[in-house]
Amino acid sequence: MRSLAEARRPPAWWPLALALVVPAAAGSIALLESFDGLYGQDPFAYFGYATGAMRQSLLHLHGPPPFFWPPAYPFVVAVVSLAVGPVPLAGQLVSLAAGALVPVFTALLAREIWSPPERESRDRSGWVAFAGVPVIAGVLVACTGQLWQSSVVVMADTLGLAAATAGAWALACYGRRRDLSWLLLAAGLLAAATVTRWIYGVVAAPFAVYALLVACRQQRATALAHLGLAASVAAAVLAPVTVVALRDVVGSDGAHAAFAGDFGVYGGWSPLRAFHREFTTADGTLSYALPTGLYYAVAPARWAFLTPLLAPLIVPGAWAVIRRASAAPVLLLLGWAGAVYAFHAGAAYQNFRFTLAYLPPLAILAAIGLHEVARWLGAVSTRRAYAVAGLAAVFAVGLAAMAADGVHSTRNLIAQKNDGLAIVRWTEARVPEDARLITFNLTSTFRRYSRLQTSELYEQEPTRLTVLVASRPAVFLLVDVSSVEGQWRRRSPGRAFRWLERNPGLTPIGAHGGFTLFRVATPARRAGHERRAAAARSERRPAAAP
Repeated sequence: MRSLAEARRPPAWWPLALALVVPAAAGSIALLESFDGLYGQDPFAYFGYATGAMRQSLLHLHGPPPFFWPPAYPFVVAVVSLAVGPVPLAGQLVSLAAGALVPVFTALLAREIWSPPERESRDRSGWVAFAGVPVIAGVLVACTGQLWQSSVVVMADTLGLAAATAGAWALACYGRRRDLSWLLLAAGLLAAATVTRWIYGVVAAPFAVYALLVACRQQRATALAHLGLAASVAAAVLAPVTVVALRDVVGSDGAHAAFAGDFGVYGGWSPLRAFHREFTTADGTLSYALPTGLYYAVAPARWAFLTPLLAPLIVPGAWAVIRRASAAPVLLLLGWAGAVYAFHAGAAYQNFRFTLAYLPPLAILAAIGLHEVARWLGAVSTRRAYAVAGLAAVFAVGLAAMAADGVHSTRNLIAQKNDGLAIVRWTEARVPEDARLITFNLTSTFRRYSRLQTSELYEQEPTRLTVLVASRPAVFLLVDVSSVEGQWRRRSPGRAFRWLERNPGLTPIGAHGGFTLFRVATPARRAGHERRAAAARSERRPAAAP
């Protein structure tokens, strides 16, 4: 006879089932919609760097060339591109594979750090036993709409998250087994996550505290050896990036550092920003509906995250972790989620994509909370079976809502990309092939999918605009006027737009999808316009008295 815990343990193939959810769902949507993973601006930058400078450096066995963001994701994409070619599919395959691994490592982490006391495992009224929390946590992550969306775009989010979650799992394994190999694996994975997305350098702080606590439970010599070797592994992973960044700083007289663009963007971090809604940043003037701290606090209740039905389970889950007061769940779950929240709440940017960084710990807390609520209902309800069945129904509806929003949010992102392509086709029908187009926000889309020669408005200053307008027979401007006159009014796009209005002059051609197409007056056209205006004035001037 198998024990109750063994009977409730899921089959051995459950990690594979979890790994198939994201590729089957998000991958199918991208395939059916013929989405190549490129949209907006950032994915184009990642793709261009990965299949250009990084790929060439890899082929010639050179170090990573300078880039705005950390280079780990472009490096992996460059490696994959050697097999599939320098095409967007290389980036999508990396993002999709990483997205598939996130729920698996989430479940493994949950299994490693959370198991109910033995008395609860023997209690048949418990809704989930030891294996229930890991599987539920993995399913919650696998059905998260934002993870689906991020898994089909050429960006670093899912790779960084997969590496961080795998590193947390390896660190939890070290905590239980005291085996040095697990600590070295954790150090390498967490360092890799950090050079994929810098946010995981913040997460490494509570993880380092946990590693220190575990190591200190051993003999001093053993602890020092473990911590020293782990630090060496992390340093080896970080070294290529650090060396290039320092070399770039020295070469530019300290003005810039490779891979450190985010540090400049987030340089004004302050806990007081959690209470503010308006900010002046390098990206212009930003105004939001909610204070930043509140935005990231309620984000788990969004439909593209855990939904309003399942997000409240985080609260009893967190309380259960606090009551148990065990170092692993406190530091690897509460510490992880708290570090991500504190960083983003004190920054000036509200982007739902950033919430992925605390998805795994919050999903595990929600799974623990579900277990706690089910156990409580089983203890206090006179109709225990009905109460637990009702909770199961709420959980099923919540999962269905998550999956439905995953489909919606992924298709909505693809629709935004298609709207941009529609603007490209509309513009091509109105702009001659030999003309120069200046645009903003759609520059990368035009450069990849259009025949028109395109310049970026953000890069233009009056002196450059003067040369550009004078050197072309026809120049056109395509912008979202409300954006350049609002968010970007005090930055380069707003200043360049007003200069074009005042100096050469702008003639509206038409509008489509929120963007307005203008013809920029070239010197010849402006001179002709001034001659015609002067002639009209002279015709209207009354004749002199005899």
